[in-house]
Amino acid sequence: MAGGVGFGRMDIRTSASTAYRSCGTCRMGSDHTAIVDSELRVRVMDSLRIIDASVIPTIPSTNIHAASIMIAEKGSDLLIGKTV
Repeated sequence: MAGGVGFGRMDIRTSASTAYRSCGTCRMGSDHTAIVDSELRVRVMDSLRIIDASVIPTIPSTNIHAASIMIAEKGSDLLIGKTV
């Protein structure tokens, strides 16, 4: 089906992307709906931390790169026991 609906659909599936980054899928907070606590620990599992942009509670209106770097820095400090 060259040039037909099938070709166009396959082209979109292989080349489509988004400019947005995923965040907010494992919200950090202190209430009962938060997945991760303030030390990036998953509430219902022992010895598991989430150290990426998914812990950002709400989607920011700017690029999340700097926030992701800060989360990674804080997470690495928590893992090695460094206090600020």
